[in-house]
Amino acid sequence: MKLRRFFTILITTAILFGAFPASALCDDNDALNLPDFPALVSRNIVLMDADSGEVLFGSNADLKCAPASTTKLMTALLTVENCALTDTVVFSQNAVDSIEYGDANASISPGEELTVEQSLYCLILRSANEVSYGLAEHTGKTLSAFASMMNSRAQELGATGTHFSNASGLTDEFHYTTPYDMALIARACFNNKTLMRIISYSDLYTIGPTNKSNFTRYYRHRYQMLPGGDYAYRYSCGGKTGYTDAAGNCLVSFAQKDDLRLICVVMNSTDEGRYTDTIALFDYYFNNYHKIYLEDYETGITSGSVDILELMNRIDSTADISIGFKSGAYLLVPDNVRMPQLTGIVTYSDNPAYSGEEGGFACISYFYDNINVGSATIFVSTKDSGDSLPGQNGVPMLSLKHPEPAESFRYINIWYILGSVLALIFIAGLIILFLRHKKRRSSRGNKRLRF
Repeated sequence: MKLRRFFTILITTAILFGAFPASALCDDNDALNLPDFPALVSRNIVLMDADSGEVLFGSNADLKCAPASTTKLMTALLTVENCALTDTVVFSQNAVDSIEYGDANASISPGEELTVEQSLYCLILRSANEVSYGLAEHTGKTLSAFASMMNSRAQELGATGTHFSNASGLTDEFHYTTPYDMALIARACFNNKTLMRIISYSDLYTIGPTNKSNFTRYYRHRYQMLPGGDYAYRYSCGGKTGYTDAAGNCLVSFAQKDDLRLICVVMNSTDEGRYTDTIALFDYYFNNYHKIYLEDYETGITSGSVDILELMNRIDSTADISIGFKSGAYLLVPDNVRMPQLTGIVTYSDNPAYSGEEGGFACISYFYDNINVGSATIFVSTKDSGDSLPGQNGVPMLSLKHPEPAESFRYINIWYILGSVLALIFIAGLIILFLRHKKRRSSRGNKRLRF
């Protein structure tokens, strides 16, 4: 009975370990040694890593919202991508008549001429509605054609929950986006140096006399996180405000500290809340996270994570291979996490769960104390294919020889080993129980013969 009880306890323990992984028994924040997450006022918000596109925080990220004047970021992006800054914009009567009482404007007259660059400063700093109309006509010939350009560009950026009907953000049932989609649009803006020079402008901008005006115009950014603003933030790279009764207070913000670039989108919030929430999220990630560049740890790909023979079989090649990460690939992890503490698990591209970059052969996910802290695409090339890795200068960073048969190996899961051992012990236990039972029956038979 003691032996039977022992095996019952042993098997039960094994089942419990399989059913309740360690990650379910600890709190992620405690394990990662992170401070409490900030309390936020806004309900529709996204914080995105501008370089990777990873959403670091989201609340109602896919909720359709009226974007108000944050729309003008798409208007500015398309203008910069399709026009020269020195081009001349001639403002039509329709453009001037498009503004209503209370709309932000730059006091443009019909037939007035500004350069594209001057118009963009009016668009971003002043949020002038007639200027957005004029840029739309200049870039797309008509407002409807420009709206089609906006929607096509949104689709290209992956903003599938977005539809624009005008260039300024005026309320319309067919004019909407989501916090996530707006972050994707903002990411394209952040990667455009020409546009960011305007978006981040914190000085007084001046437009002198024109063909229709004898006075000089002066503009300051309405965005309040730049130097001199009510919510001045040392890492701010600019942003765009927006407000209508339907949209509430909206804000798109850009910030950078060292090598970490972040985008925050807030929609339908309060005037103060959109700024305080943005700053709280920026500070949380700037103060508690850092980048680990994977190029420095490429040899770790083969440290129990990638089976070289498995790679060869999947590539169907006997040639030597090279594997590595794309140049600049990184993980964004809490400050106390270091690469040697991470465990990598590989998912190959023929697995439906794999969702790596185009051209990638496999995806490696990294875990810290059973908590997923990021993933990266593994690229593979062979000598006979002539392919090169997208690494630094196109040079493969880690070359591996095809293993000889005697040196071949396969990665063995420790749980398989444990399961096999338990199975053997269980079988051995059954044999011992059987033999003991048989011995007892034989002993009882002998006693009966004596009587």
